[in-house]
Amino acid sequence: DGPLDAGAAVMIPMVAGMLADGSIDDDEIRQIRSICVWSPIYARNSVDRDTEIILKAIRLVEDIGPASACEKAREALSPALRETAFIFAVRMVFSDGHVGQKEEKVIESLAGWLGLDAARARMLVEAVSIMQHAATA
Repeated sequence: DGPLDAGAAVMIPMVAGMLADGSIDDDEIRQIRSICVWSPIYARNSVDRDTEIILKAIRLVEDIGPASACEKAREALSPALRETAFIFAVRMVFSDGHVGQKEEKVIESLAGWLGLDAARARMLVEAVSIMQHAATA
């Protein structure tokens, strides 16, 4: 496949987070599409191009596993974009509104696979959890 571009490399942890529970649901796909719409990384893409990137990431994660796929993504990304990829992946894991032990484990794994400092990763997770507050918070 050759080296990953930034769009594909950032997508891999998102897809790994999405596939962590063993399935892909419509809310998760909507979450990825929403991220693609507002992220400058994907801003110039057509919906079809985003779909190609999502499918490429799914294939890679399924073919070599989430750890190897994320490590490949880490090699292709700057430290700043590793954090971007992580926070997007955390949004994916949180997208169903439920964060159990399994999800916490996935987030911990993603931080390690992307080579993030544990304290920094915790801070990023806290920021995403704040974004998840309901109107009744």
